[in-house]
Amino acid sequence: MPDPDDDYDDRPRRPRRDYDEDDDRPRRRRRPPAGDDGLQYVVPVNTNLLAILAGYAGLVSVLCFPAPVALVLGVLALRDLKQKPEQHGKGRAIFGIVMGVIFTVVMLVAATALAIEKWN
Repeated sequence: MPDPDDDYDDRPRRPRRDYDEDDDRPRRRRRPPAGDDGLQYVVPVNTNLLAILAGYAGLVSVLCFPAPVALVLGVLALRDLKQKPEQHGKGRAIFGIVMGVIFTVVMLVAATALAIEKWN
Protein backbone atom coordinates (compact mmCIF):
# COMPACT_ATOMS: atom_id res chain seq x y z
CA MET A 1 0.00 0.00 0.00
CA PRO A 2 1.51 3.37 -0.96
CA ASP A 3 2.48 5.75 1.78
CA PRO A 4 0.44 9.00 1.42
CA ASP A 5 3.36 11.05 2.78
CA ASP A 6 5.84 9.62 0.27
CA ASP A 7 6.45 11.86 -2.77
CA TYR A 8 7.95 8.92 -4.63
CA ASP A 9 4.50 7.44 -5.29
CA ASP A 10 3.07 10.72 -6.64
CA ARG A 11 5.14 10.73 -9.81
CA PRO A 12 3.41 10.02 -13.12
CA ARG A 13 3.60 6.44 -14.35
CA ARG A 14 2.96 4.80 -17.66
CA PRO A 15 -0.09 2.57 -17.82
CA ARG A 16 0.47 -1.05 -17.00
CA ARG A 17 0.38 -3.43 -19.95
CA ASP A 18 -0.54 -7.10 -20.05
CA TYR A 19 2.97 -8.19 -21.00
CA ASP A 20 4.61 -6.30 -18.15
CA GLU A 21 6.01 -8.51 -15.47
CA ASP A 22 6.41 -7.51 -11.87
CA ASP A 23 10.14 -8.23 -12.00
CA ASP A 24 10.71 -5.74 -14.84
CA ARG A 25 9.51 -2.72 -12.96
CA PRO A 26 12.17 -0.40 -11.58
CA ARG A 27 12.37 -0.57 -7.85
CA ARG A 28 13.22 2.01 -5.32
CA ARG A 29 16.69 1.54 -3.90
CA ARG A 30 16.87 1.01 -0.21
CA ARG A 31 19.60 2.60 1.79
CA PRO A 32 21.64 0.33 4.02
CA PRO A 33 20.86 0.72 7.70
CA ALA A 34 22.83 3.38 9.54
CA GLY A 35 24.79 0.82 11.57
CA ASP A 36 26.08 -1.27 8.65
CA ASP A 37 28.16 -3.86 10.47
CA GLY A 38 29.64 -5.43 7.35
CA LEU A 39 31.58 -2.31 6.45
CA GLN A 40 33.58 -2.28 9.67
CA TYR A 41 35.19 -5.61 8.75
CA VAL A 42 36.58 -4.04 5.58
CA VAL A 43 37.35 -0.56 6.89
CA PRO A 44 38.19 -0.65 10.60
CA VAL A 45 36.40 2.53 11.68
CA ASN A 46 36.01 2.95 15.43
CA THR A 47 37.85 -0.33 15.95
CA ASN A 48 40.27 -0.92 18.80
CA LEU A 49 43.90 -0.73 17.65
CA LEU A 50 44.93 -3.72 19.75
CA ALA A 51 42.16 -5.77 18.12
CA ILE A 52 43.40 -4.81 14.64
CA LEU A 53 46.97 -5.73 15.56
CA ALA A 54 45.80 -9.02 17.12
CA GLY A 55 43.91 -9.91 13.95
CA TYR A 56 46.88 -9.27 11.68
CA ALA A 57 49.26 -11.04 14.05
CA GLY A 58 46.83 -13.96 14.04
CA LEU A 59 46.97 -14.07 10.25
CA VAL A 60 50.76 -14.02 10.24
CA SER A 61 50.95 -16.52 13.10
CA VAL A 62 50.80 -19.32 10.54
CA LEU A 63 54.54 -18.70 10.37
CA CYS A 64 54.58 -19.68 14.11
CA PHE A 65 56.94 -17.05 15.53
CA PRO A 66 54.34 -14.21 15.90
CA ALA A 67 51.77 -16.60 17.42
CA PRO A 68 52.51 -15.69 21.06
CA VAL A 69 52.32 -12.01 20.09
CA ALA A 70 48.87 -12.58 18.56
CA LEU A 71 47.77 -14.34 21.74
CA VAL A 72 48.96 -11.54 24.02
CA LEU A 73 47.56 -8.78 21.78
CA GLY A 74 44.19 -10.54 21.58
CA VAL A 75 43.92 -10.85 25.36
CA LEU A 76 44.95 -7.19 25.82
CA ALA A 77 42.43 -6.12 23.16
CA LEU A 78 39.56 -7.97 24.86
CA ARG A 79 40.47 -6.41 28.18
CA ASP A 80 40.62 -2.97 26.57
CA LEU A 81 37.29 -3.52 24.78
CA LYS A 82 35.58 -4.26 28.09
CA GLN A 83 36.64 -0.82 29.30
CA LYS A 84 35.60 0.87 26.02
CA PRO A 85 32.30 -0.72 24.92
CA GLU A 86 31.76 1.88 22.18
CA GLN A 87 34.66 0.45 20.17
CA HIS A 88 34.48 -2.54 17.85
CA GLY A 89 36.95 -5.35 17.21
CA LYS A 90 35.91 -8.22 19.45
CA GLY A 91 35.91 -10.65 16.52
CA ARG A 92 39.41 -9.64 15.48
CA ALA A 93 40.66 -10.02 19.04
CA ILE A 94 39.12 -13.48 19.39
CA PHE A 95 40.60 -14.47 16.02
CA GLY A 96 44.03 -13.35 17.25
CA ILE A 97 43.63 -15.39 20.44
CA VAL A 98 42.50 -18.54 18.61
CA MET A 99 45.24 -18.38 15.99
CA GLY A 100 47.78 -17.48 18.66
CA VAL A 101 46.84 -20.48 20.81
CA ILE A 102 46.82 -22.90 17.87
CA PHE A 103 50.17 -21.90 16.45
CA THR A 104 51.85 -21.40 19.82
CA VAL A 105 50.99 -25.03 20.58
CA VAL A 106 52.29 -26.04 17.13
CA MET A 107 55.50 -24.10 17.79
CA LEU A 108 55.98 -25.68 21.23
CA VAL A 109 55.36 -29.20 19.91
CA ALA A 110 57.82 -28.62 17.05
CA ALA A 111 60.43 -27.17 19.41
CA THR A 112 59.99 -30.09 21.82
CA ALA A 113 60.28 -32.64 19.01
CA LEU A 114 63.40 -30.89 17.73
CA ALA A 115 64.96 -30.87 21.21
CA ILE A 116 64.22 -34.56 21.78
CA GLU A 117 65.65 -35.44 18.39
CA LYS A 118 68.80 -33.44 19.08
CA TRP A 119 69.39 -35.14 22.47
CA ASN A 120 69.02 -38.63 21.03
